[in-house]
Amino acid sequence: MAEEGNQRKLFGIATTSLPIVRGAKRRPAFHYVRIARAAVRQGLDVCLFDPHHVNWQTATVNGYVPERAQVPEGNWVKRTLPLPDVIYENVYVHLAIRGYSATLRTQAKRHHIPLFNPMLPGKWKMIAVLRQAGLSDATPETERVVSSEQVIHRVNEWQTAYVKPIGGYGGMNVYRIEQLRADQYRVSADRRGAEGGKWRKVMSESQLRTWLRRRIGGYLVQRGLKLLSIGGRKVDFRVVLHRDEHGEWQLVGIVPKVAAPDGVVTNIIAGGERVPLSRLAQMAEADGKAIPLDALEARARAIARALSRRYATTALVGFDMAVEEDGSVKMIEMNPKPARSLLEGTMLARLAEYQAGFAKFLTK
Repeated sequence: MAEEGNQRKLFGIATTSLPIVRGAKRRPAFHYVRIARAAVRQGLDVCLFDPHHVNWQTATVNGYVPERAQVPEGNWVKRTLPLPDVIYENVYVHLAIRGYSATLRTQAKRHHIPLFNPMLPGKWKMIAVLRQAGLSDATPETERVVSSEQVIHRVNEWQTAYVKPIGGYGGMNVYRIEQLRADQYRVSADRRGAEGGKWRKVMSESQLRTWLRRRIGGYLVQRGLKLLSIGGRKVDFRVVLHRDEHGEWQLVGIVPKVAAPDGVVTNIIAGGERVPLSRLAQMAEADGKAIPLDALEARARAIARALSRRYATTALVGFDMAVEEDGSVKMIEMNPKPARSLLEGTMLARLAEYQAGFAKFLTK
């Protein structure tokens, strides 16, 4: 089918979550159906494919397309197609970290195929990017861990500090260190991988120094923020943005995450809880507090613009943003592949429209 006399562009979505038989039809996860519907409105054809199912020598891809492009909620069929004109890399974060999409990224660049959802800087490089963009105040004071003495000095100065892995995600191995009194510290974690889950331990300075030695080089130390507390529990905000068909950043949604009592992080997988924004606003009002939504969005947009100036095909970002008790807004960290599970229906519909729109933008 032609569009204005030209062949329709092919929008490829790289994923390991391929269509499976659901009832009498083979269909992908519903968000891909949403994207395919939006793609039709942008004049694009959609193909889902595993990054390993591309033959770069023959310039073809084995993937799945809706049997009827106008009805993506129907059956999907497997086809051999020419290389896509644009690619959205949407492989699970743990696979991406292990390099599952590395060849796809390299070859897409070699074949001059724009690919969005690029590899973005880790926590430490992100700090450098923001400093270079004049946004040093966008994050809490952060340093790379170079010695036990450095961390202990910062804990003594700040009273509370977080020690977190440079390449971590999901709240894994994030530690909160609090000074209780001279020569006594409390170290807490909610997720520790093979070492187990929730963990709390009181240490002397000597014990803390020994414990910290194993984290030199691969960890950051960050000032503990005085997070806004609502209903007696700490809260932060996932602010999700995506670029649209004009390449402009748009807000997908703001999702509050409430930590468990004494929780170290607000990640849902680590014991946090997603709370609807309307409900949290009511809870805040009952506490005599307000949520600075405009400031959260403005700060997130400024950071996103700085990223896309540096990494041209950046399209989807999720920032964990903090509001301190004094009302100041900081970015705790960035999620280059924010979980869709945090988003509710209207946000997901908005996201799909922006994803198809940005794909169209890149084909131009």
